Amino acid sequence: MNKIAIDMMGTDLGIRPILGAVKIFLKKYHDINFVFVGNEEEIKHELKIYKLDPARYEIFHASEVIAMTEGPLEIRRKKDSSMVRSAELLKEQKVNAFVSGGSTAAYLAACHFIIGEIEGISRPAFMPFIPTVTKGKYVMMLDVGANLENDAQDLVNFAIMADVYARVILNLSNPKIGLLNIGEEASKGKEYHKEAYQILKSNNKLNFYGNIESRHITSDLVDIIVTDGFTGNIALKAIEGMAKNLMTVLKKELTKNIIRKIKALMLRKAFKGVKETFDYRNNASALMLGLNQIAIKTHGSSDQKSWISTLEMTRTAINNDVANKIREAIKETN
Repeated sequence: MNKIAIDMMGTDLGIRPILGAVKIFLKKYHDINFVFVGNEEEIKHELKIYKLDPARYEIFHASEVIAMTEGPLEIRRKKDSSMVRSAELLKEQKVNAFVSGGSTAAYLAACHFIIGEIEGISRPAFMPFIPTVTKGKYVMMLDVGANLENDAQDLVNFAIMADVYARVILNLSNPKIGLLNIGEEASKGKEYHKEAYQILKSNNKLNFYGNIESRHITSDLVDIIVTDGFTGNIALKAIEGMAKNLMTVLKKELTKNIIRKIKALMLRKAFKGVKETFDYRNNASALMLGLNQIAIKTHGSSDQKSWISTLEMTRTAINNDVANKIREAIKETN
């Protein structure tokens, strides 16, 4: 039976959304058990409400919590924190994956210093799935915040890792890869963009589409978008914010008067479909590609729906042995 370690502490909404998601997940899937890492007393108190099957989980007590506002040094100062203990369980192969919604800075440090990167990867990357205008179709974008700076080889490695994921898990025979840039021409961007463009273009194992602009991220032009972590994080949050604000404006406009309300009722299924398509909670997490083992990061403000999608992504990564398959792909390129 595969196991997922969940860092239960340090999120914005606490333990309840996690346990609510786990309860739904356990009813749907029977091949995954959980290790809840954190304050045992608090976890047991909340478990009284959700009444999970005790055969499907265990509690690993951790006496300390890394707060959302705390940084990378806390993994050294708080060695008995739920985040550190979760990462250690993964390193010791007592679980198959580690999931956290805690401090991103501390999480990155735990991944680097405890779990470690695949040989040949100097900088791992966060890879979320972003909805596109095509229903049911998502684009993978990396990096979106694991790194502040990247060089050309990092971007090439991101493309290779995402290509493996797309082929192995999504069953895409020839995934298209785009390089996020300020223009479509090969001459655009900083020097590392130009260098990455030429390396990707000359790699006959990759289907390189070319440069794409940020306005095309959700246009279903490509299957994979590679970028540096700083730019990717800004782009991701801009998209999430725009989607949320668009639905807010639509709701205000459609409920301004009784005539609009009546017409809106006639189209409620269509609006519901649009809302569901661009609801980031359906893909609230990011796989940390480039690590020796499987680690997933979700939003600190993740609700129950977000946690369900996070756990499903984790299960998919485990069942498809993602880390080892990426390791083999990187070996072949070195």
